[in-house]
Amino acid sequence: MSARGLVSEYVASCEHRPPSDVLGRLGKTADRLLGEGISADHIRAGMRRMRAQGLSVHLLPSLVDEAMNSPQAAPAPHRAWANPAPADVETAYGGQL
Repeated sequence: MSARGLVSEYVASCEHRPPSDVLGRLGKTADRLLGEGISADHIRAGMRRMRAQGLSVHLLPSLVDEAMNSPQAAPAPHRAWANPAPADVETAYGGQL
């Protein structure tokens, strides 16, 4: 995938064609990122977020980094114990209260 192809995909996903200045900066940034060996999928993900939030092209490298290195969803915290529901008190404690 080339920078030109990524920019074409970006333009196709927009309701109105962005200004040429924006597209030029986007193309240069995408080309630089591809030159660093970053996958087109990560660049696409950054562009999607950029478009969805109306962010500047200058933030694209940060958005791509976020797409590449986002932390996995945090697991639910471990709960060693929990209070039983009021209806289950007898079952939980067997009349020991």
